[in-house]
Amino acid sequence: MLPIHTEERAEYLVRVLIEMKKRWNWQISIICPVGDRNAYRHLTEPSGLLIEAPDYSRAADWESDPAAVSRIERNLSEAERIAGVPVGQWILASQQTIGCAFALPHLKFKPTAQNRFVLADNSEPYRIFLRMFGSAEEIMETTRPDLFLAYEWQKPWRSSVWMAAARRHIPRVGIRLSKLNGDHYFWTNDRTLFNDAADRLAHAKRQAGAPVSDLARSRIDAFRNRPLTVKYIRDKWDMLGKKSWLKWHVDWTRATLRQTARAATGNGRVEKSLGQIVEYNRKIIQAKRDRKYFRSFDYATLSSMKYIYFPMHKETDLPMVMQAPRWHDQRNSLQVLAAALPYGYRILAREHRMNMGTRPSHYYDQLSKLPNLTLVDPFGDQFDYIRNASLVVTENGSSGWEALLFNRPVISMSRTVYDGAGLARKVANQDEIGAEILKALSGPALVNEDEHERRLGWMLDAEFESTFPMNVDRAAEGADRLEGFLSSLEHDFNNALVDKRISVGKEAGAPGSSDAA
Repeated sequence: MLPIHTEERAEYLVRVLIEMKKRWNWQISIICPVGDRNAYRHLTEPSGLLIEAPDYSRAADWESDPAAVSRIERNLSEAERIAGVPVGQWILASQQTIGCAFALPHLKFKPTAQNRFVLADNSEPYRIFLRMFGSAEEIMETTRPDLFLAYEWQKPWRSSVWMAAARRHIPRVGIRLSKLNGDHYFWTNDRTLFNDAADRLAHAKRQAGAPVSDLARSRIDAFRNRPLTVKYIRDKWDMLGKKSWLKWHVDWTRATLRQTARAATGNGRVEKSLGQIVEYNRKIIQAKRDRKYFRSFDYATLSSMKYIYFPMHKETDLPMVMQAPRWHDQRNSLQVLAAALPYGYRILAREHRMNMGTRPSHYYDQLSKLPNLTLVDPFGDQFDYIRNASLVVTENGSSGWEALLFNRPVISMSRTVYDGAGLARKVANQDEIGAEILKALSGPALVNEDEHERRLGWMLDAEFESTFPMNVDRAAEGADRLEGFLSSLEHDFNNALVDKRISVGKEAGAPGSSDAA
């Protein structure tokens, strides 16, 4: 399942697939966006299929057949049981589309037809997911894959294919950007797209008391001397900073003309609309109006304050809606934190700059009234707030890792990419967060200073060893990593193949054994 062919990661994944095709003689079928058939056709030769993502806003043919609907509903329920994932979790993770109702209290949505449709009938998200799952079932039946490879699967169409593969016990592997090792990626079969290999490696290094590499030590020292935001986030900010009001409108016009030309030849559809221009300018005006709710503090003032720092996430981002679903409503998170605040402390909640202009008008007004909570300007120096915090609390954000690098106590309320270090206090029970805050503020550190440094180093070394650069000229390395990753899944992978052959044999009327199939 590949992204739009013009994306950099698409070119890289194509190179990796070509390499794997050479090594293992893979037969590859591609699910791609509408209009990308010609870009990916060569990967499917000689006998693979090229499948365009369907338009799930339209009813499928099988939806008029009650027997077919009943069969697909049974299959979806079976997929839920096998995967251990209810459809509601995928809808929650789809807050930009069919799950937008989950974000209504804290996000002002673009007035798209789909948003209006699913908000008008709250049964519609489940009907749409069933429609997508029905298409995914057809794809699985047609292609009969031994492996499902995707770049990610949190969006509704991708997750429906993931579920169809899960029902058949087909291994599902994705590729994800590392937050601890900039410009590097990892293969994963974790449903929530965490780097399980790094977690295991970090734990093993801790158990063995392994030496910490010079690279890890130098990376830690470099951050402390000149702290920088996680690279992919920094790149986004830099890109947005370079895009002026005029440039945005010029780019919009050019993209609209390109889409119109492709649509005229039947190779795509026009996705741009005048509503996007209205929304872009509305956000600018709203952000200026909301500035009155935010305060800024200099380093000297922060050093004299007793505060708990809470960095907010970008709304509808994968770490929130998929990896920390219980905490997807950050207003609720702040209410929980405010209700557990010790005497003499203040909460400094730093808004994410990408959320500016996207909130309902009442959002900041209500938050600013919570006892001893102050909203912080998102454009100030985040590291000043981290360095001087008595405690940093985060659902699973990278600011928690940055706080650990500065030797600040951290509470994480969900699984994080730095769990392997074992340095953040975990809140398993929301009712105990107050007690955990008191321990973190008044109790001893979890480990001594030397052990703290070693654990940081082991976590980084584990990330270094389990990630690789997404460089098109080094696609062979990515293929090596994929081959190694699939070998690590060999037991599950082979079992899946046996299960599949037995199933195929039964469907063909053959005896139920892999040899016969």
